[in-house]
Amino acid sequence: MHPRPKFILMGLVTLGLSLTGVGAWWLNRQPVGRPAQVPTQPLGPVAPLVPKEAPKRQAALEHLATTGQGLDKARARFLLASDLLKQGQNQVALTWLNNLDREFPLLAPQVLVQKAQAHESQGNTEAANQLWQQILRHYAQDGAAAEALYALGRQNSRYWQQALRQFPAHPRTVALAQEQLRQDPNNRDLLLLLARHGTHLPDLIPYLDRLVQHHDSRLSPTDWEAIGFAYWEKQDYGPAGRAYAQATPTPETLYRAARGHQLGNDPATALRFYQALVHQFPDSPQATLGRYRLALLPQGDPDRSHLEALAESDPQRAAQVLAQRLEDAQKAGRSAEVAQLRNTLLSTYRQTDSAAELRWQLAQQAAGRREWRRALYLAQAILDTNPRSPWAPAAGFWLGEWAQRLNLTQRARASYQQVLASYPESYYAWRAAGRLGWPVGDFTALVNAQPVPSLPPVSLGLPSGSPTLRELYRLGQYQLAWQQWQLDFTQRQTPSLADQATDGFVRVRVGETLDGLFMLSSLADRIQTPADEALYRQLQQAPGYWQTLYPLAYWPETQAAAGRAGVNPLLTLALMRQESRFQPAIRSSAGAVGLMQVLPETGDWIAGKLGIPSFRLDFPPDNLRAGTWYLDYTHSLHANNSALALASYNAGPGNVEAWLRQRTWTNWDEFVEQIPFPETQHYVRAVLGNYWNYLRLYRADICERANPHLCAAAHGGTPVIDTLPPSRFSS
Repeated sequence: MHPRPKFILMGLVTLGLSLTGVGAWWLNRQPVGRPAQVPTQPLGPVAPLVPKEAPKRQAALEHLATTGQGLDKARARFLLASDLLKQGQNQVALTWLNNLDREFPLLAPQVLVQKAQAHESQGNTEAANQLWQQILRHYAQDGAAAEALYALGRQNSRYWQQALRQFPAHPRTVALAQEQLRQDPNNRDLLLLLARHGTHLPDLIPYLDRLVQHHDSRLSPTDWEAIGFAYWEKQDYGPAGRAYAQATPTPETLYRAARGHQLGNDPATALRFYQALVHQFPDSPQATLGRYRLALLPQGDPDRSHLEALAESDPQRAAQVLAQRLEDAQKAGRSAEVAQLRNTLLSTYRQTDSAAELRWQLAQQAAGRREWRRALYLAQAILDTNPRSPWAPAAGFWLGEWAQRLNLTQRARASYQQVLASYPESYYAWRAAGRLGWPVGDFTALVNAQPVPSLPPVSLGLPSGSPTLRELYRLGQYQLAWQQWQLDFTQRQTPSLADQATDGFVRVRVGETLDGLFMLSSLADRIQTPADEALYRQLQQAPGYWQTLYPLAYWPETQAAAGRAGVNPLLTLALMRQESRFQPAIRSSAGAVGLMQVLPETGDWIAGKLGIPSFRLDFPPDNLRAGTWYLDYTHSLHANNSALALASYNAGPGNVEAWLRQRTWTNWDEFVEQIPFPETQHYVRAVLGNYWNYLRLYRADICERANPHLCAAAHGGTPVIDTLPPSRFSS
């Protein structure tokens, strides 16, 4: 129901993200780093071979493929053939694929595809065509049939038309539609196919624009809903709102029509659709959200009826409305109204996040006046009343700091321990760990550390999807798994929590980390049932979930570049995660490029310093070399103080120097809390929070202290998700 926030990745500049890519780009996707280790229990002896590179596992796979038994032998043969095909050793691959479709029935269609492709690579068209026809006869409903139809269509175009009708969601068919649109750019049916099934395309919006421009009078309400969803997924909310306005009125389409117009700077039309929503579907969840939006609009709630309704149905959002009105009253200097609104928030709405935020503001103000007991009292109130609010981790850490000022040493220590136990993934957990004497570094002792991961990556079974998808994913065949998921994932507009988690896991494995990490990090918003809550809790206890959120992406390249620059490799990885979500070709609206978001002019300046001609900033090794050099440079400006260096990386050295001239700082925790730019303050916390998560997930000494249950699983325990009951796809 909410628009996906445009992911604010902050670095040398603030990003307005855009991705590049043309044609059948999905064929060339590259995974982020090596495949993760697959759990031993479901895969047996093939499990330790899955994460290894092809040359390093070939001998072991050959041994298992020759002497193994049953499914173990079949899996080894499948992996061995896959490796050989990628190396161009087609004839040897065919030897291992011989009769494998009979011995490995779960992946029989995929085996036949591999055999056909091997014959095609050898120029044996007749043998390949026989296999393609075999797939159509025996596996007509499987995604492999889309590959067969595409291959056969090169000789007879009627097969392509069949593919477009029968497998519109298959990536091969989507690519086919793109190819045909080059010859017929405004073909309505092809453009609609992309609108419905091409939301993964980086260049989808021009297709949507052509569809609306040339065929608006011939589109049905169902078509408009699909178009609206596609625009929404691409975060182009104005056109999305206009498309949803022509869809069949439902709670969702009316809400998105309203919100899209609002985000598209058309508040008058937004107001009209919000009013239609609450009038036509007053009891829907979307109507509750609509009342919240109306209560925030200047002309949306003249008689306060929407706010009164929210007070009953959604106190959290009612409190957000009051918090906005409190901010407006403060700016206008209406002191009586300020006092009344504060009292209402802290009494009637005391358990809401807005009340927690107000308490946190008051606590910081008290601390600024050195009223330590008052500040401590307000921080404790947040932990007692609002323990799940976004401000609770900060309250817990600073409660400890203020307790120290009062010489309450035991209370301070207990507060730090509570932060580590209750908010283990937060930036403040890193600060608390340092206060407790853990070897996790500090602001001034971080950049030169050289921590190396000592725990292996782990994976976990998918919580949704067909048996074929799950098997491909476990075997580390992530590209094939992604293709299968495009067919399995049929409820894209209303995904279950399990579907959203699966979508996130699969996307990350094929390098779609921007969207994949968003899907995984926003799972809590998808909880609707007790079963969802149970699954979410299981995921939170699984190391594979956390390691997918914090992947060792580009680790060999990162380690090499960081070593050359003399900077902490995990800090580099943490910065990269915040800057680009590991997208190597990503560009900001200001022109910053690549993994560490380096501006071209900055790259040229660095190249001059290094005495080299230039950098190719969309090439990971070049980008990492430039970015790590600049990270070392910003540290050199500030005596290796990472708080200042990261602030400089984001806001620019000039701004940080100006802040330092305004005041002499000795407490760098206080500096982080008072960074003048909210964007930069968030950035510094986010990067250092990322660093902490890499430590607690991949360093055995820290993991065993911070979250031993994750370490036990990483050392070979059974991943939680692999014990889930079969999904709705299972036969």
